[in-house]
Amino acid sequence: MFFDLPVTEEDDLRSYRIFVRQLKKIGFYMLQYSVYAKSLTNASDFDKVGLKVINILPKRGHIIILKLTEKQYDDMIYLSGEKNRHDMIVGSKEIVYFGGGDFD
Repeated sequence: MFFDLPVTEEDDLRSYRIFVRQLKKIGFYMLQYSVYAKSLTNASDFDKVGLKVINILPKRGHIIILKLTEKQYDDMIYLSGEKNRHDMIVGSKEIVYFGGGDFD
């Protein structure tokens, strides 16, 4: 998930903090600032998580979900830094599916 949320106004900053907190409760983890990921095992789980995200969307900003297969995720090239523990889990073949289906 990629997002660009305004944080110039106090209300916007509050919405940003609430959104990030809720993403973490759903099980997302931060790859980079404003880039969060969650590993899913099947399309049904993707649909359920998608609905949860829709229910916590802030009023302003841009939010994009990008579905990747395990292979695509594992093929990410780190130009700087190291894989985090979540990347290690995905690369160990324990996760077999990242997306599929729409949830609108």
